[in-house]
Amino acid sequence: MELTNFTFIVTDDCNFNCSYCMQKKEKKTMEHTTIKTAVDFFYPFLKDDKVFISFYGGEPLLAYDKIEYALRLLQEKNKTGSKNIEFALTTNGSLLTDEMLDFFDRQRFGLMLSFDGLAQDKGRKKGTMEQMVQVIKRIRAHPGIDFEINSVFTPITINSLTESVRFMMELDKSEMTVNFSILEEWNPPYLEALRTELKRLGDFLLSYYKEKGTIPVKNFQAPGTLVEADTAKEFKRGIFRCNAGKDRLALTPEGKLWGCYVFHDYFKTRENHPEYRDYYFGALAEFIDNHQTRYPEVLANYAELRQDLFQVKEEESDKKDFCFLCSYVDGCVVCPVNAAYSSESMGVIACLTCEIKKIQRDAQTAFHEQLQS
Repeated sequence: MELTNFTFIVTDDCNFNCSYCMQKKEKKTMEHTTIKTAVDFFYPFLKDDKVFISFYGGEPLLAYDKIEYALRLLQEKNKTGSKNIEFALTTNGSLLTDEMLDFFDRQRFGLMLSFDGLAQDKGRKKGTMEQMVQVIKRIRAHPGIDFEINSVFTPITINSLTESVRFMMELDKSEMTVNFSILEEWNPPYLEALRTELKRLGDFLLSYYKEKGTIPVKNFQAPGTLVEADTAKEFKRGIFRCNAGKDRLALTPEGKLWGCYVFHDYFKTRENHPEYRDYYFGALAEFIDNHQTRYPEVLANYAELRQDLFQVKEEESDKKDFCFLCSYVDGCVVCPVNAAYSSESMGVIACLTCEIKKIQRDAQTAFHEQLQS
């Protein structure tokens, strides 16, 4: 076992109630004893050259003291500097204080801010857009923080996608990722709006790139390595493999271990699901006692989470088509857990999710064809 990423899900509580959030909010917060036990056991398994320690929720800043405590323990373990540890946090930003920002700045944190730009008040929490604008300005006053934005758009907010990205790029030059909620129904008019907005966004980013030389939106950055193929240039894509479990683990507030935090989000309301034991590494104390057998046993199931082994389930039918038969399979990335929210089976993708991914892929391909022309 060699880990490059370990996530502390320090709380399941949150002070927001985003319309598209998949998480079940619970008043559960990680105990100091759980943190210490995890640090003591897992520290030797952290990779030496680079490892990411992430803090997640709910809203992790509701348990800010747990973040400080975990970081202090890890730094005490790593006094010799034998491991290159980097810290990261995902937050809605509403609870950030100057004291926290100074701390994150000193520790050179990666900070992912959940912010939807012009769609903020519709999707996340009404009345918070202006607050986030001020938060971003405060974050940018701390150069030690590696800052990034994550935005989510729904059928109701999709028409604001391009203008929201433009707004956020004018506000801040940091990188961002845009995502699309799969909890709502994207009927044909909304899918067409998604296609139109991604085309508009690609055109805007092309002009931006010609002027600035950068592409801040990660979705439109190179999907692979640019190679020469015969006389034409093309991007070499590969088959997506979920790395959950393989080189990363996530610890829940009550001390359960999963291959990634999204498995916790999904299975905490599905303890009787037939796949629960397939991906559950066990309670922390149990795992410590039995990790030599339990880890490889469960890891074998995570190893099957590859895009070419996934399936697409037809609507109102039990018929499934294997993804390896699809011309889009190279470079397609569907989180197996996100897919399961619609299909109730790991790695089985609903037709709607597949259609959204194809629309994104077409927009990305068209953008890079223009970029290279």
